[in-house]
Amino acid sequence: MKRLTQLLFSIGLLLLLAACGAEASSVKQSDVNKAKIQAVYDAWSNGTKEEWIEAYHSILADDYVRWNGRYVGLGFQIDQENLTVIEAMRSPAKENFKPGDKFISVNGIEATVENVEDLPFQGAIGGEVNIVLERDGEELSMALVRAAQEQTATKEQVLANQEGWEGYDNRPSIKTFRPLIAEDNVVYAAFELSGTNGEGAEVNWWNVERFVFNENGELVGHADLSEELFLWQQNGYYLTNE
Repeated sequence: MKRLTQLLFSIGLLLLLAACGAEASSVKQSDVNKAKIQAVYDAWSNGTKEEWIEAYHSILADDYVRWNGRYVGLGFQIDQENLTVIEAMRSPAKENFKPGDKFISVNGIEATVENVEDLPFQGAIGGEVNIVLERDGEELSMALVRAAQEQTATKEQVLANQEGWEGYDNRPSIKTFRPLIAEDNVVYAAFELSGTNGEGAEVNWWNVERFVFNENGELVGHADLSEELFLWQQNGYYLTNE
């Protein structure tokens, strides 16, 4: 009986130590993940563009995805200089557009380089967009219905965008930074950015970001929510009905 009691005690002690070890390991990995994200923010605040890009891309997994929010539209990318389709990624664009298609008019509005940003591709969900485009020398007319679109980017796309960004030296500064929160393989960040609008006035807005790591400590997901509407309002823009 005494041996049985000692055996049970030993087994219980081993299980307890194993549990403590697993918990310590989990905490350690979450701290490591948090330190990686902190290094990215530190590079943004104090480093060069190259140092910031290196801090971020050194932790990315091959299957990393950047979530850039949602909007209502047709689901394509436009070359604003040539008024042509670069890529049709999502419905309804992917069933109707081809790379190189050139826009002639949108809802009766002639498409020009000067008004390309005002063309009504976006608007109310379910709204019809009547498009005339040129393909292989012929004009085509089509009516597409706007739908909810989700914007994502791959590791390669994010790197290309960051390397091509010319505004790093005028980037907004981090005005307020809350302590990072790490839970298992997820790290959360909340911070207030500060910049200057066209009138020279200070503008501020809050961002919340979520980073997801895999078991190897590589970043596989990055998403954020921000006070985007508030930022627009501080810059003189406002929402209106089409």
